[in-house]
Amino acid sequence: MSDRPRLHWLPQRPNDWRARLKALSERQCSAESWAEAVSLAGYDLDFTATNALAAVVSRAFPPETPSFLNSRPERLAVLSSSTTSHLLPGLVVGALRRGIHLIVEENDYALYREALVEDGGRIAEFRPTSILFALDTRHLTRGVADCRTRADTETLVERTLADLRALWARARDRFAAKILQQTPIPCLPSLMGSNEHRNPASAAALVARINTRLREIADEDGIDLVALDYRVAQDGLSAWYDVAFWLKAKQEIALPAAPMYGDLVARILAARQGRSAKCLVLDLDNTLWGGVVGDDGPLGVTLGEGSALGEAFRSVQTYVRDLRRRGVVLAVCSKNDEKIARSVFSENPDMILKESDISCFVANWTDKATNLREIARHLNIGVDSLVFLDDNPFERGLVRRELPMVFVPELPSAPEGYVAALADSGCFEATNLTEEDLARVDYYRADLMSLDMPIESTDMEGHLYDLQM
Repeated sequence: MSDRPRLHWLPQRPNDWRARLKALSERQCSAESWAEAVSLAGYDLDFTATNALAAVVSRAFPPETPSFLNSRPERLAVLSSSTTSHLLPGLVVGALRRGIHLIVEENDYALYREALVEDGGRIAEFRPTSILFALDTRHLTRGVADCRTRADTETLVERTLADLRALWARARDRFAAKILQQTPIPCLPSLMGSNEHRNPASAAALVARINTRLREIADEDGIDLVALDYRVAQDGLSAWYDVAFWLKAKQEIALPAAPMYGDLVARILAARQGRSAKCLVLDLDNTLWGGVVGDDGPLGVTLGEGSALGEAFRSVQTYVRDLRRRGVVLAVCSKNDEKIARSVFSENPDMILKESDISCFVANWTDKATNLREIARHLNIGVDSLVFLDDNPFERGLVRRELPMVFVPELPSAPEGYVAALADSGCFEATNLTEEDLARVDYYRADLMSLDMPIESTDMEGHLYDLQM
């Protein structure tokens, strides 16, 4: 089996992590201990560390909502057809990472239907606010061996999806809960190879067909999907599935993948609460282009076609521009001379991003934590709505220390990995794309244009905000 799916956008666990966890286990329930728990969750934790943190959190913080929390608690019921107990700690820690107090319950083994109808059962007493249907691939494809024609296969697909819809409706009617549906993973062997779709009795081909139709009916019914098939395609099946785990314990999701699974689910819960980030704040030198503009000049930085490094930075800008088009506000926070920093935007023909894409442009020699506070203030958004992208480990560490509520993705040394770090983190997770999302960047620009003149900071020398878009 390959390495676990890593939470590579998070920093590595520090040497004192275990000591801090032990200290947390001895503290009373308080706002300070909760903040420490959230901090401990903010690392690339493996299965063992995730379970240890979840156990401490479950003991330290009661199921009743602590009064000091500023987020809405969630009570998540996992309704499954196979073993999912090993996934529950990852769900708790994934939610904790986003400041959400999550209590989780699951049905008795494979009795998910009964859990929806019984009056005095575990799920009924639990009173879930959200329900996750985690039905395994073999369970969803049962009966495919009897299909002889494509029409038979299509009938089976529709029958399976109709059954899911009935489960969703029952869960909503019974518990008034929000519904999440896990997509089946492509873990079944092929019988024909590349043209597997032509075999009506192929379970592997049926999975692909179910996932296609599942996305259509989920949109119609307002169901949020946990897209495991997409993640498996990215990480590789062996990172998520081990047939030995299935045969021994009916665990479809392998143990090492549990932390990633929990993070995927938790980011949807957070998005529903409006806890996704709204603004991406960008460093410039060696983040949006290669080199230092103050040394190399606007045309001397590495960017664009002609070199692998230049194309890597161009791909970063392309992704950032696409984020803006879907409603993410962009800002700049750079240790630079402002005029020189702006010159790349206006003079370098390989720039994908334009000055008009940036809602707040800060280039000075003030520390970046202070500048980030000012950016949030001038955009009139919470500091916890910011994501800060910077190639420099020192600057990332400083912001994490001074502003722990700002999400700072860990970046690899090579810029070709920047996009994956930002995209995989789920910091801009959304369950729907609305007109409000698409209009957000125009709103901030219009709001800033209403000011008569740029605002110059009174407490920082040489600090100038471009608010005239």
